[in-house]
Amino acid sequence: MQGQFGDTIWKMNFRGTFLAKCLVVLFSCVKGSADEAHKTYGVLGGSVFLNIIGFKVEKQHEITWLKNASFLVKVKNSTMKYYREKEKYKMFHNGTLQIDHLVEEDRGNYKVNVYDKGKLQIEKNLNLSFQEIVSKPEIKWICLQNSIKVTCEVNQTNQTTFHLYQNNKELNLNPHIDANGIWKIEYSFKNSIAKFQCEVKNDVSKKTADQEIKCSDEETPMKIRQMGDELKYRELPQPPVHAPQKQAHQQQRLPPQSQTQYQEGLPRPKPRTQQKSPSHMKERP
Repeated sequence: MQGQFGDTIWKMNFRGTFLAKCLVVLFSCVKGSADEAHKTYGVLGGSVFLNIIGFKVEKQHEITWLKNASFLVKVKNSTMKYYREKEKYKMFHNGTLQIDHLVEEDRGNYKVNVYDKGKLQIEKNLNLSFQEIVSKPEIKWICLQNSIKVTCEVNQTNQTTFHLYQNNKELNLNPHIDANGIWKIEYSFKNSIAKFQCEVKNDVSKKTADQEIKCSDEETPMKIRQMGDELKYRELPQPPVHAPQKQAHQQQRLPPQSQTQYQEGLPRPKPRTQQKSPSHMKERP
């Protein structure tokens, strides 16, 4: 009797333990499905793709995309239903959601649920935010007497990744910001020639600048060169070009009239008769 009672208690304990383990596994699966939101970045005015990471979607799966608990699009039995404007949202058969014409209102939290015969298979949360396209960096250098100083700079406001490479090898340098808000990386070396590449990137874009730097003995020390896509020469200021001044129309002056000319109609004075002085004067007796 005691043996049967003991077997019954053991079976009850086993069933309870097994049920508890199943509940733990089920709870872990459900809890794991609502993981931390994955960061996704887009560009205002552009497009972005929200992917289902770590899961392969099959044809029999039912997929639902939501934004802030509002339905966006749903696919079931290979039939898609759009709850918002179709021109803005598009879902592919692999579950990827494309959002076009991004505006500030598209920023926020998105959720995708994948079901198989009514059972939740996976749940993913994504957070969409925006970044600016990075600016193109510039490489500058100064030829000194015993070394060359290289500077890569970029005018960028948001957070970026900034690297400088010498002969395809990354230099372990820390960028800094100057007083004008320009990000800079500075490096000095003693070789006479080297190839440099400056790279600036963020989550939505990447731009680079490449330059071969060479300083010859004929170059003047402290001569600064600035490179973009090609060598930029600073042109000397040209003298201003003035239009030929129009000479004022000068009225041609008539030659002065001779004093002997008189107006017509007026009597002319008679010329005076010059008295001749006597050649000899009589002496008084």
